[in-house]
Amino acid sequence: MDPLSAAALDLVRPGDLRIPSEVSRGMLRGWHAHNGVTMENPRLGFVCTKQTVDGQDSLEGYFYEYDRELAPEERLRFARDEEAPLFDPAKAPRLVTSAWPQERLDKAERNYAMEYIRTALPVLIELFGPADARQLGGNAAYLTGLQFLDECRALLGVSGAGADGFVEFFTRMAEAQGEEVSTHDSGNGSHLIRQRGWRLMRGVEPLDASAFAIWNALWEGCLAAHDRSLSWTVQAGPGQDVFEWRVGARRMP
Repeated sequence: MDPLSAAALDLVRPGDLRIPSEVSRGMLRGWHAHNGVTMENPRLGFVCTKQTVDGQDSLEGYFYEYDRELAPEERLRFARDEEAPLFDPAKAPRLVTSAWPQERLDKAERNYAMEYIRTALPVLIELFGPADARQLGGNAAYLTGLQFLDECRALLGVSGAGADGFVEFFTRMAEAQGEEVSTHDSGNGSHLIRQRGWRLMRGVEPLDASAFAIWNALWEGCLAAHDRSLSWTVQAGPGQDVFEWRVGARRMP
């Protein structure tokens, strides 16, 4: 049977230079090679022909439908002596626009990004323990907030400064994630933000408290990029069912 035309092709990115080969292999095994399982087609596997982490010019491969059911270890095969077929847009599957309008596509992209974090946080804590996971994950989240604040503000059309501007940004981001949030002006430039529940991690149990600390570091990074003279504190209710943030002017010593 011929290789399927929907080849996976991704040119080298700066981040690839920091990723060990075994991590890329794990991603292929857990994602590309699992598509057949997800689509209830036990004959579908993935053939990887190139990896940028191995010094090649792209992450490349193709899906292949065999004539028999595959064992788990057979779903991913490496064939460095092959070239993946060129991608043909005309043969690629297309979503029916009537069933998949832009709003639904946007939600699917959002849910994918949220599921990535929802899956990664518990595994990070399990592998490294709460303290080290909080340090590693928190640093990554903080730096992500620093780097992407301006891009997110532009996407949301938020341009306000000071505590008011950050409260608007945070609530818009939370609402986009499907969270239930409310705000209260406490006076003197101070604001209270209350969130009921945590949709991102709903149903993930047991969940160590370090998971929220890591997630909160994202907003700390955003605030530092927005206005480093502002303070940001959070209090979690019992069972992490209610969260309250306070943002306002930082007290000077």
